[in-house]
Parts: sequence; structure tokens; C-alpha cells
Amino acid sequence: MTLASPEKVVLGPIAFGHFWILGVFPAVPFLPIGRTAGSLLGDMLMIIFRVITPSQAYAAIDLSVIGLLFGTMVVSIYVERANAFKYLDILFSWKSRGQRLVMQNLQFSLL
Repeated sequence: MTLASPEKVVLGPIAFGHFWILGVFPAVPFLPIGRTAGSLLGDMLMIIFRVITPSQAYAAIDLSVIGLLFGTMVVSIYVERANAFKYLDILFSWKSRGQRLVMQNLQFSLL
């Protein structure tokens, strides 16, 4: 196993930190860019800084995961438009008999 070059060790975390800030937080006050654009910009920095090669980046793409995420997003949009989340909220709040019991059930399920 060979160690990475010092440039990759320094520039890799910089590119990842850029992705983390722009990809995780939807709107950074000083740079209003979306999550998708922030993620793509971080990926481009990884290639520009030569942390990974373009062929390694292309090989890392998993089309089944992208298809799963796309399908989940499409379904969630239609479920939201049908106000199903509102009905589920009403159903769960009725079943829980109040907010305090919901929080207690969440605490016990996390343990």
C-alpha cells in the first residue's frame, strides 16, 4: 500500500470541506448555492486538485443508487402534493395522544 502524495493529503480535505459546507447546508449566507451545485463543485475540485482521476470519478458512479434516489424523490414529490404527509401527521398525533408521548416513544426507540 502506497501513501498518497502530500498535495493530495492537503487538497483532498479542502475539496471535501468545500463539498461538506455547500452540500450539507442548503444555503450558506455568503455563497447562496444549492446542494446539488455545491456537491458538483466539490466533485470538480477533487478532479481539478488531482485527488482522483476523471476515470476514477466515473467508475465511482453507481447508477442503481442514482436510480433509487431519483425514484424516491419522484415518489416523495407526489406524496407531498397529495397532502399525505399532513394526513400521516394527523394520524400519528391522534394515535400518540399528545406530543409528550411521541417524544417519550422516540426516546425509547432510540435506546
